[in-house]
Amino acid sequence: MSIKQVTLASEWNLIFHENYSLFVDIESMHKYSIIDVDNDLIAIFTLDDSSVAFQHSIYNLQHTIDFATKTIDIKHKPYEEEGE
Repeated sequence: MSIKQVTLASEWNLIFHENYSLFVDIESMHKYSIIDVDNDLIAIFTLDDSSVAFQHSIYNLQHTIDFATKTIDIKHKPYEEEGE
């Protein structure tokens, strides 16, 4: 599985699958959406200096949040790769 890593607002980092897309809300630069290759929503979340809040996620979203390094790791992968 290949990954992408990007820096978000408030110096947070996001790690996620290379086939997923990340969108930022134009009215709130602290609100993000992750979409898969089928245009299905994976997650919507907001963040600030000290917190991350998920407003929506798929039922089996696999993720980790490391507050020490300000890193959100979306371990979830596309269904085609789940058996790998």
